[in-house]
Amino acid sequence: MNIDLCNKILQNKELFVPSIFTHKQIIILDKYLNKKKLTNTEKTYLYSAIKKKINALSILNQEFYIKGNNMISERIKKAQQILKQLNKKAFISGSFLYSKKYNDIDIYIISKKRKQYHKKEKHFVFIAESDLKIPMFASALNHSISNFEIPTIKINKKRSSLNENILAYQLAIKNVLENQEPESLKYLIIEYYLNIENKLLNSYELSKKYKEIINSKNNVEQINILLKKIILNLYSHRYIYDILVKFTKKLEKNIKEYSANQNLILYKNLFDKIKNECRATKI
Repeated sequence: MNIDLCNKILQNKELFVPSIFTHKQIIILDKYLNKKKLTNTEKTYLYSAIKKKINALSILNQEFYIKGNNMISERIKKAQQILKQLNKKAFISGSFLYSKKYNDIDIYIISKKRKQYHKKEKHFVFIAESDLKIPMFASALNHSISNFEIPTIKINKKRSSLNENILAYQLAIKNVLENQEPESLKYLIIEYYLNIENKLLNSYELSKKYKEIINSKNNVEQINILLKKIILNLYSHRYIYDILVKFTKKLEKNIKEYSANQNLILYKNLFDKIKNECRATKI
């Protein structure tokens, strides 16, 4: 049930009793919202009568909030239809809203439990309200169509670890060499803009930057430059140097052991350059 609407009904119960709800139904609704134990009879009332009325009122009360530009008008209408059917606090984001070609429709539902699944062309992502502070989810929300008013959110601007950024970089390069979509590149782009440019890109801006890098003739070099800027600006040069000395030694050993080592060679070349630059400037 639409909890926000339930609370509004309770706050204005004199307007709904007895024309829409009985006094007894209001008492049951109040117990439900305050998580008080319901009798079996009360549960029957709640799900057979009260819930149906709430759902009907929710449709009449439906409002949509659009945040961001460059959306395809037909997609906006389809997104609104999907949100109407959900009857849950949710928003739709991603390439479906602005790109002629898209893989699926990203539907984010505010829930107590985190989970995700695909159903035909729909990708359902259940997240907690607190997850909206996470940069990746905040990015999606900032270019979306929602059925709830979008609040001002303080982003959890937490710097990722050096190892996390290196891992995202390695995966991105490996995907590019194998002609796969390097999804981890989006992680690096958000990391760069949020922590260095002090800007959170919305999902449309993120997609645009992502395509600029991937579609460039020197996309590997572009990803190298991105990681280098992140590393040299976010961590002390002495710390970077100490980590990369150990890491490049392992890479050198792996390069000798494996014949399919193009990605390993690329990693080592970049890390040697960063390491040498840090050696000259480490504090």
